[in-house]
Amino acid sequence: MQIIPRLRKNGQFSYTVRVRVQGYPEQTQTFSSKREAERWAKNLEVELQSGKLGRSSALTHTLRETIERFLLEKPDGYGAWLHRSVNKASLEWWRANYGSCTLAELNTKLIVQARDHLLDTPSPPKKVGGAQKKRRPSTCNRYISALSSVLQCALERWGWIDDNPCRKIRRLHEKNGRTRFLNSQEQELLLEACKIDPVLYDIVVLALLTGARQGELCSLKWSDVSLQEAMLTFRDTKNGETRAVPLSHDGLEILKRRFCDRRIGGDDWVFPAEKSSGHVEVSKRFARISKKAGLENFRFHDLRHTAASRMAIAGIPILQMQELLGHKSMSMTKRYSHLRPTELRDVANLLGESFKNSSRSLLK
Repeated sequence: MQIIPRLRKNGQFSYTVRVRVQGYPEQTQTFSSKREAERWAKNLEVELQSGKLGRSSALTHTLRETIERFLLEKPDGYGAWLHRSVNKASLEWWRANYGSCTLAELNTKLIVQARDHLLDTPSPPKKVGGAQKKRRPSTCNRYISALSSVLQCALERWGWIDDNPCRKIRRLHEKNGRTRFLNSQEQELLLEACKIDPVLYDIVVLALLTGARQGELCSLKWSDVSLQEAMLTFRDTKNGETRAVPLSHDGLEILKRRFCDRRIGGDDWVFPAEKSSGHVEVSKRFARISKKAGLENFRFHDLRHTAASRMAIAGIPILQMQELLGHKSMSMTKRYSHLRPTELRDVANLLGESFKNSSRSLLK
């Protein structure tokens, strides 16, 4: 083992480690502290000498390096929600607090300790002089999900690790969240207000027809839309699992119109950003529109609650509701109702009929 200090232009030192073990190629890595360099070299030597070559990548790559590559490459199918600025705080926390850990050191025990530390430590105030708030179990679970997305990518795409330790961690129990629904009058007011923003209008209607999350709809690609089969495929979901959602007639008509009006030679996004690359972001736009419509205490995610409640009223079985909504836990779905048997394909049509009955005009 050899550690070579180098003086950087900023006046700080970096430490480059060279590890040579007979039968293996030379391994090198650079660190900002000598302590990190020594720890990495020691772990690597032990693993190589014991013949555990398959874990050498986990020993040579740090969590900081893994997160930075993840954010840079934005790999499809792995936590697209993490690339929205509002959600990056979770990865920033992992990078700041555990970035120097190698992937081999990032085991289940360490991650559980980190989660418990999160739960016991108040989050920093959003404004200068603001109050600190204790993190909720749901917040800690999202931090684990964020890390899991990165590690799953490192496992499947880059081959840096042999398994994802986050998959072995039981999520903290979450209290039933808010269940704010739209009534018929509120829906009328919201849709009328949305007509000044055609893109937002289409997204809101699709949310009410499918129960999809905001991020799932905004990041939807034409390659995941089957107009022939009237089916959407959501790949970058909150729980990391892909799910297919059938479309009602009205939802299909919206997408057919958008397909005809799409920019030739443009991106694959169904809802591309108007002034930049990537897909559209509607959080601020929706907040303005809902305020204009006079809706109090209403968020975009409440459109999902509205769709779920209508499924329950229509008598959709709980297992099919869970599949359609993409709930990982049955308890998330159970809060809406006890349901009776029917077919999953009928769900889309029932949603469409429910939507029509509660609104005088669906399509412009």
